[in-house]
Amino acid sequence: MKYIVINRLAPGIDNARTALEVFTKVGLPEGSEAVWAGTDGKTFINIVETDEPDTATTATYAPFFEETTIIPVVAMDDAWLQALQTAQSNWA
Repeated sequence: MKYIVINRLAPGIDNARTALEVFTKVGLPEGSEAVWAGTDGKTFINIVETDEPDTATTATYAPFFEETTIIPVVAMDDAWLQALQTAQSNWA
C-alpha cells in the first residue's frame, strides 16, 4: 500500500536540525520505499510504500512535527476512471 504523508515541521531551527539527525540514524522501516519532497522548508511530503504502517517510526518522528496528514493511495483502474467520468458528466 502507498501512503502520502504530509508533515509540517514544528517551529524552531534546532528542531529541524534534530529531526534530520534522528532521520539519518533511524531511517524508514526495512522494506519501505519513500520519495521525499519539500515545499517551503517546513512542509515535507513523503510518498511511502510499505506493507504495514510502522507506528514505532511514526512515534520516533512525531515530536518534530506540529501537524501530520496521512492519505492512503489507491491505484485507479479503468473501471474506476469510467465511473468517475460518468459521475462527472452528471454534474450540472
